[in-house]
Amino acid sequence: MIKIIRDLEITDKGVCVYNRKWQSVHLQQGDMDGACAVYSMMMNLIALKVFTRNQVTNLNTSFKGNTAKGRLFKEFFVMEGLCRDGFSFSEIKDKLTHSFSKKVSSSHEEYNNTQTEQSEYIEDMKNSIDQNHPLMTALTFTGGAHAVLAIGYEEKDDMITKVFCLDPGGTVDKSSYWNAVILLNSRPGTKYIHSYIAEEWNPNVYVSESLKITKRK
Repeated sequence: MIKIIRDLEITDKGVCVYNRKWQSVHLQQGDMDGACAVYSMMMNLIALKVFTRNQVTNLNTSFKGNTAKGRLFKEFFVMEGLCRDGFSFSEIKDKLTHSFSKKVSSSHEEYNNTQTEQSEYIEDMKNSIDQNHPLMTALTFTGGAHAVLAIGYEEKDDMITKVFCLDPGGTVDKSSYWNAVILLNSRPGTKYIHSYIAEEWNPNVYVSESLKITKRK
């Protein structure tokens, strides 16, 4: 069984959500200025219909500084410039709480590379996707880390075997919901217990963080 968050649809623009019109969700590094964690966050906010794609990618976008969107853009685009090595998810949560709490809430989790805590991530991911919320996911590999947005999973024989992700580091085929896959528990007994399959990049990884963002009603 494959489960994808409910609001995602395939259109002639690729994977989209409907927010006044069809909005392409995926952001590739180069569409915005910045690091992968912020790309993943902004894809998440587009998927939640908090922002339109044009609001995120149009360099002429401006919001009044005293509004929630204005404060968020100031935090990430003006004060930081989005030009840095990257944000931890705890930093993003703090910035969302400081600038955007009227629009969204967020919960942050950290995991070590033990089987027990990786299983906790899988449960957290399943619960989030079942509630039709994407889940920001940080992958640790030899020499670094990378942030992606989990949008679905595959279950076989009552076990979650794959996590389907939107990765800001590559393109997405117009006929596909995802452009990267985490093959769960493909390397049991090792530090990097999962395999990550993406365009021209296939590291061994474990999940080190997650960030769930929920739109306030």
